[in-house]
Amino acid sequence: MPAPRYPWNLLPQLATAIETGQRDATRQHLDALLAVIAVSSGNDLTLRKLRCAQLVSGCLRGAHHGGVASDLLLREHMRLLKTLAELRTWSAVCRRLHRYVDRLRQQIAPPHRSRMERIVAQVRADLLARSLAEHAQAHGVSVGHLSRLFTALTGHTFREELRRARMAKACRLLQETDLKISAIAARLGVCDPSQFSSDFRRATGLTPSQYRVRHSR
Repeated sequence: MPAPRYPWNLLPQLATAIETGQRDATRQHLDALLAVIAVSSGNDLTLRKLRCAQLVSGCLRGAHHGGVASDLLLREHMRLLKTLAELRTWSAVCRRLHRYVDRLRQQIAPPHRSRMERIVAQVRADLLARSLAEHAQAHGVSVGHLSRLFTALTGHTFREELRRARMAKACRLLQETDLKISAIAARLGVCDPSQFSSDFRRATGLTPSQYRVRHSR
């Protein structure tokens, strides 16, 4: 049976879960990564340990973004590498990594976490005015990092939230104004009116015109 493809998305998700202090998500992503390492490395414990050492780099980035001091990260990292070299079973390696990651997550600075929550709140309040890239540039973070952070803190992707916001505003405009469908689409940042109509029907079960007739005031 061929080994599963390496889930490259899991490591960034683990880093974001650490950064935002999410215990359950951190453990879930770590368990998934360890399972893949175990399958793809066979019974070679040394190779498994090397793969775990690579995994830790993503954990360090998440903790650093979460405000953990660099000197503490370095001490924890060196201690972990030394311990991993001495362990003789895979189950012991997994237990040690769980303790390590839990400790990183617990060190996340509350003021930094509050800042991240404020950033996401600002993005949600301004969904229709800026693209994700513009939000990321305004807050000095990468698009990928902001996307993962947004999903981690809201439970929804930026695209899902944007779609909800667009549909909610579209409903208000259809009920309260006489704007043409093309004008409403433009206000929502959708260049193609037919695409807007298709998205609206998928979300509500009605075309924009049908919705206006049923709900106009």
